[in-house]
Amino acid sequence: MHPKNPLFQKCIAYLESLPNIRATIQGEPYFSSEVLADGELIISTSNKTANYICEIKTGITNDIVEQVAEYFANLGKRLNGKQRPLLVTRNLSNLVIDQLLERNIEFIDVDGNLYLNSSGIYMVVRNQTSKENTNKSLEITTSVLQVIYFILKDPSIIASDGINGSYEKIDCLLGSGITPKTVKNTLERLQELDYIKRTRKGYEIIDYIKLLERWELGYAERLRSKLLIGTFRYIGRQSFLEIENKLTQYAHKYGYLIGGELAASIMTQYLRPVGATLHIHKDHNYFPLVVDLRLKPDPDGNIEIYQRFYRQSDQHGRNEELNNLIHPLLVHAELVRTGDSRLKEAAQLIFDKYIEEIAQR
Repeated sequence: MHPKNPLFQKCIAYLESLPNIRATIQGEPYFSSEVLADGELIISTSNKTANYICEIKTGITNDIVEQVAEYFANLGKRLNGKQRPLLVTRNLSNLVIDQLLERNIEFIDVDGNLYLNSSGIYMVVRNQTSKENTNKSLEITTSVLQVIYFILKDPSIIASDGINGSYEKIDCLLGSGITPKTVKNTLERLQELDYIKRTRKGYEIIDYIKLLERWELGYAERLRSKLLIGTFRYIGRQSFLEIENKLTQYAHKYGYLIGGELAASIMTQYLRPVGATLHIHKDHNYFPLVVDLRLKPDPDGNIEIYQRFYRQSDQHGRNEELNNLIHPLLVHAELVRTGDSRLKEAAQLIFDKYIEEIAQR
């Protein structure tokens, strides 16, 4: 089976360049009752075979390697005894490689690094000729994440009106705290790391999926926790099904946008939600909202309230079903961060229905 994903294609080519190794992608994506992953990889030698369930994650830096390692450790617990989790990636720095080896996270870096440690196959390959400056990582700050969000949401924003026009547009959308210099530096850094490339009038994204994955990891690690206002639960014994209509009805009244599982349910008609996120403006007084919805603080609650990190409303064009919902990019990021196979399926539906069209522009 010829892989569809370019990174899987490079992974197979790299593996088969090694002596006595055969490799095939069996499923893309991979489904089971417990797991939804990017693919299933079979690696064989003359007398041994190893079965890997793969997740593609790029842009891994030392800042997020611990989160990535935890994700793969949890993935391994959901696999059967004959399967192992495998990180497929690129451009790992020596520092990140050391961290993955220390945590026993198996990986294939298509740029020349490899660690396999199954009962059938043990291999360690380090590309000592790679220079550290080719593995430069993007310093993910909240400001950088905000800039990347608007690039992903509308790639045309950096494609026209000249370079300076791109800076001004994004700065206008983001609101206070983000300067044109920050936008300029972010775009230049993204270009250095091959996320975007320079054109005659501006920039364009080289690999939308690669940039999306990098943003989602940073969003989960850095930005989301900074935006959290509080976690709540509904006062009373009602099920979430009984209160989700009220959450939807009150959105316009109190000026919040709905995210999380409730937004995913509305977008896909697939998921039965058990929680929601509500996104409000920074200067919004959320106390009347909490009182009217009969919410009380609870760190284990299923309703979270977040501050929105930009001042402009999400515009969904003529798609009325998305009214009062945060952008599909944010819903997708909220779902995939959990590692829950049920939510990953919903995230894939959202990608197919809303995000893929943006990626192909």
